[in-house]
Amino acid sequence: MKKQIITLIYCALSMLSAEAMAFEESPLVRCCDFRDRFCEPFEINHSFSEQQMLDAAKPMNLSAPIYVGGARYTLNKSDFNPVYSTRVIHRPCRGGDPIIINTLVGYEVTFPVDGDYGQELFFDINGRSNKSMNLAASCGTFNASDSGNKFVISKQQNTAQSCKNMKLKFTFPSNSAPATIDLTVTISEQL
Repeated sequence: MKKQIITLIYCALSMLSAEAMAFEESPLVRCCDFRDRFCEPFEINHSFSEQQMLDAAKPMNLSAPIYVGGARYTLNKSDFNPVYSTRVIHRPCRGGDPIIINTLVGYEVTFPVDGDYGQELFFDINGRSNKSMNLAASCGTFNASDSGNKFVISKQQNTAQSCKNMKLKFTFPSNSAPATIDLTVTISEQL
């Protein structure tokens, strides 16, 4: 299982143009490009350590909470978890294992929020990316969104003490993943 996870991460990191991956028990990996209808085994020769690949597969969440009235928090692409759309193709004529196709369709992060005691909150989320995407932000009853490559969300709302975990999610069409994401988040209260 560990070997399959490492192989999956390696293929995802090094074969971005491949649309599908399947695994064998040997040290060879079979990556398939279904546009050309060919599969070619290749030897794994990579510069990533096994631990680096396992660390890349772990979900990331910000552990320190955002405090209401606290500092402005800056997030970049490395703070977000990748979101994949998965398709499984069964080959009844050929038999064998099904083919799993994972496509990167977004990034998301969830982090705790501390200080919502039922007061009016001001949510300010600003940022930019090198690709056009959709941004959805939510925290308790607070929901807002923006799209494009520049993001501006500014909203005042009383969440009735429901804002305990903020979720930020970017979505985009397949094959248009951004190279950069820079975002600032501030949750404040009226003084």
